[in-house]
Amino acid sequence: MKRDTDTIRSFLIGLLEHFSRTVSSPSGKVADLNETPSQVNPSSEPLGTSSNNRNDSLTPPVNESPSSTFSNDLSIEMPPLSELGEMPAVQDHLQTVLKRRLQIEIDQNPPLFPWESDLQEYPVELSTAASYLWLAQLRSLQLPTALPEDILSSLLSRCQELIAETLQPGIQLVKAVENLFPDQPQVMNQIAGLVLAEATVRSTATRDAEALKAAFPEGYGGANPQQQVTLAMLAAKDILDALTITLTSERPTAQREWLTTEGTVTLTARHLTGTPNQLSLSVELPQASQLSLPSLGQTVTQNRPGTLMLTLPDPQAGVVYPLEIRFSDRDSAPLTFAVCWMENP
Repeated sequence: MKRDTDTIRSFLIGLLEHFSRTVSSPSGKVADLNETPSQVNPSSEPLGTSSNNRNDSLTPPVNESPSSTFSNDLSIEMPPLSELGEMPAVQDHLQTVLKRRLQIEIDQNPPLFPWESDLQEYPVELSTAASYLWLAQLRSLQLPTALPEDILSSLLSRCQELIAETLQPGIQLVKAVENLFPDQPQVMNQIAGLVLAEATVRSTATRDAEALKAAFPEGYGGANPQQQVTLAMLAAKDILDALTITLTSERPTAQREWLTTEGTVTLTARHLTGTPNQLSLSVELPQASQLSLPSLGQTVTQNRPGTLMLTLPDPQAGVVYPLEIRFSDRDSAPLTFAVCWMENP
């Protein structure tokens, strides 16, 4: 133990001697070792010391300057670092400093998602609104490559918000993915037009599905930004189509199926003529559930698997009516469909 202490002391003294020649002290400039310190008065005599003793002690040898004598006294050979042994206190301090520095760097420059070029603020509900419960349907989307579940969850949440608005299809697609690609508005507008052009996109994808899959050897993560926008918009269009039901006099009945982790949800919507006209909504559910028309304040529940029904009296043409489905024993956001009656499609 004593030898380690002496070795560390020698190492530190050597460092002090080395840095004292180049680094200023906290209180001011360190005197040049080749000059006589200004605060020493050669004519002064220390108490209790004779003039002869003083001269003998202050007079250097003929071939040796004061600076060389001082330098030789401090010229201690610095031991290699390997001889210092383990220094737990120093190591702990270094780790603490590194952790603090990394935390500061992360706070100042948070990591980004692959689709982000800078930090974005996302609504809190994005992480919970599209529950894992409803994502089973989206894993079977007919796409050249699978999308990450966080992308699917974001798209499902956003599409459920958009179906309640009256928007042009191209605008719907752009709004569905704009939070994922905020730095590419021009690209999104162009790709939205292609996605909506069935002859140039969907029919080609159907005819040459294997070739399209081969274009994504590294999946979604390895795609370039334009390809990622295209994949996200294709998924958004499928989601919007699945969640939207439009009834007309020529097509008074429509049905949708949605796969969940608990089973399949089957929604059947019918337009019934009469006085007044009515929309009949029937939903077959795999477990205890709740069915709601929020705009009309109507809600029905059941505590077992089966069918729930709601009737929408005298629907207004062109008005979108959200229909919410929620499983009773799940604390998750509902799955929302949009039902609309059009007199003149």
